[in-house]
Formats: sequence, C-alpha cells, structure tokens
Amino acid sequence: MGVKDSKQLNDDYMRQIAPDLQAALIHSVLTLTNDKYNKVQEKGWSQGKIKALLHNQALKHVLRKMKGEKPDYILIDQFAERGIYYNHIKNEQEIVRENVLFSTKAEGLHLAVAAASIIARVAFLEEMDRLSDLAGVQLPKGAGKIVDEAAAKILLKSGEDTLKSMTKWHFANAQKAKKIAALKRKL
Repeated sequence: MGVKDSKQLNDDYMRQIAPDLQAALIHSVLTLTNDKYNKVQEKGWSQGKIKALLHNQALKHVLRKMKGEKPDYILIDQFAERGIYYNHIKNEQEIVRENVLFSTKAEGLHLAVAAASIIARVAFLEEMDRLSDLAGVQLPKGAGKIVDEAAAKILLKSGEDTLKSMTKWHFANAQKAKKIAALKRKL
C-alpha cells in the first residue's frame, strides 16, 4: 500500500491509503477536541501527560478488539521516557504494560507504527477539515503569520469563544491573533 514513515508521504496520498489501512488493521483513533484539550491543559496537564493517557486508552481499545489474542510486542513511538510515560498514567485503573517497547523514530522501524501514524495524520486532517467548515475558511496547519492571521479573522468574525474552541488556547498563535484583531479593530 505504500506505507512508510508519514513524514515521507504527502497528505493527499495518506488520505488515499488510510481507508484501506483502517479496513485492514485493528486500530483505535481518539480525537481530543480543542475544548477538551483546553480544559485539561488549564488543570495543569502537560502535553506529555495528555499523549500518554490517549496512547494508553487507544492501546486498551485495540487489545479489546483483538478479543484475547495477545500481540508479541506493542511498540510506541517514544515521546517520553518509559518512566515518565508510566508516571503520567499511574492513576489509571487499567494500564497497558505487557510487552510494551518504546523507540524514537519507530515509524522507520516497524510498518505497524508507520501505518498508525498515517491513520492518525488523516484523523488530524479530517478534524482540520471539520474546523475549517465551522470557521467558513480553510484553516492553515502549523504555525506562523498565516495561521495568526486566520485566527484573527475568526476572532473578529465569531468571537473569542469560537476561536478558543478551535485552538489550543495557550499556544502563542492565540495570543498573536488577539493582538492582530485588536489592531484591526482600531483601524
């Protein structure tokens, strides 16, 4: 299917192959809305904690879908050291620990991680599409002036609550958008 490290593939190609991957592979996709992200971030949760909780939840979902069949190993594309990862999820009732391995650049080590990354990227793109539809404009991805300008337009058109629901509110882009909108209001 052309699966490899998603950083070596373009978004259009990943959108093309993702449905086949989803049909062929047991997987779990969890999308954390910006509203929910902002709430847990305000509680002091770090991005590492949020990612660890979501990874553990997705692993539990996949293992349930496997109906008792046990994988030889579970490989996590490492975003935190093993001890830090497990510290983030220590209060969870069910923690997936058996045969869990961590590796940086795991997309390049195993096709399963590469396929998971493609499925996750397409879920992100679909969420950006949904938010673009809500905003009435194509939202740019990433950071930079073009993102700040788009956020300022949303702020001016629909208000702070709408922008907050579409962004990670503590990111610098939101603050820059407020400044741009304030300047435009003065003009």
